[in-house]
Parts: sequence; structure tokens; C-alpha cells
Amino acid sequence: MSSSIDKHHLQQYTSYAAQAGDWGHWVVRELGSGRYPNCKAVHTNMCPGAPPEGTSLTEKEKKGIARAEWFLGKPLNETHMGYAIEMRTRPQTIGVAFNDNPVGIMMFFGEKYNELADPSLGTATLVNEQWLHDLCTTLSLYFFTPPSVMTSMLSYYNNVRHEMYTKFDAKEENLIRVPLGVSTFPYDAFPAPKSGVETTCTDLKFFRDHDHGGHFACMECPEEMVRDMREFFGKRYKV
Repeated sequence: MSSSIDKHHLQQYTSYAAQAGDWGHWVVRELGSGRYPNCKAVHTNMCPGAPPEGTSLTEKEKKGIARAEWFLGKPLNETHMGYAIEMRTRPQTIGVAFNDNPVGIMMFFGEKYNELADPSLGTATLVNEQWLHDLCTTLSLYFFTPPSVMTSMLSYYNNVRHEMYTKFDAKEENLIRVPLGVSTFPYDAFPAPKSGVETTCTDLKFFRDHDHGGHFACMECPEEMVRDMREFFGKRYKV
């Protein structure tokens, strides 16, 4: 995917920077691998990384690791991973079931929008007009562009499993080698500590651990995200 994006959409630029979270994190990780010389810097709001053994952690960092363990579930991923197990084992079964079922799509994806958002902000609720609008817009993209709800599930079938994220990111060939900026939020699925992020890159230039916000940071904390990106890219990436 990353090579296709670079080849077909970005080669007209002599230089560019990239930002993403969630599955987009894997795209910018590849773009920032050093294999795409026009990519000068990347920023992400999800960067799974395990701190080296014996690393001293703050209480906040311990809570972040506990949050990731809560999401993954132990011992058999029985907690919140049912959706991922279904998609990485039977993507077409569930994909066809949702293809003409807008209520099913909303329930399936809406659950994650609910449980991976910061409840203290009060934004992840159906009584919040902007949140509801953004959620319905996202779900409409799946429903009105068939069979995209099914093909989107293939990302789980074809890629690394959640419990292997940190090991995958730390492999030599998967390191981010351009200047990296990371914004992390306490209600993300994988709020990694700085020491963990450092195992996944060679040039961490910016790291900010926010006190609020979750997995959908651009929806929950747009001002903070814009501020972080301006600070990081403004200093280290020049057009």
C-alpha cells in the first residue's frame, strides 16, 4: 500500500511528510522507512512499542501498558478482540453480512468508536451532534461504496496480528528512519511509553504524552493534534 501511495500519488512532490494513526500508522511506518527518499518526516498518534526489559516506568506509563493489555485481553484475547479475530479469520463471511446492512455496520464499528474514546471528554456519545455526524459520515463511506466494508477487513486478514505489533515494529527492516513525531493519548488502544516508541525508530524528534484523548484523536482532540503537528513538522520539515 505504501509503495503504491508513493508511486501513484506522491511522486509529483520532491518532498513530503505524512501523518496517520491506526492502520495508517503502518503506511507511514513504511513511508518513513528510508526506502522512499522523498518522505522527509512522519507523525503518528499510534505507535505500538514495548519498552526494553528492566525499564523504569512512571505510573502513567504503567497505566498505558495496562490499557493495551486490557484491550488485547488475556490469556486468549477474549476481551475486546472478537471483532479482529472475526476479520482476520473469516473476513468475507462478516463482510458479506454487513455489505447491505447499515445498522450492522454502525453497531460493529460504533462499538469501537465508543470504547476507544476518552469518556471524560463527553464527545464520544450519540447526543454529541458533531461526533454523530462524523461517525455517520465514516459509516456511509462503507455502505455507499460496496464492497469496501468487506475489503477493508482484509487488512486484518493480510497483516500482522495485534499481539505481535510491538515485535513487528522493532524489527530492523520495519524501523522508522526519518524524523518521527508521536502524540500519544491515554485512551488509545496502545498508548506506548516513550521508551517503547524508541525501540521502533532511529530518530525520534518529538514525543508528547497527552493527559486526555483516545484512539480517535483527530475527532476527540483536533486542536491538540493540529498543535502537535505544527510544532513537529514546522521545525523539522520545510516545503
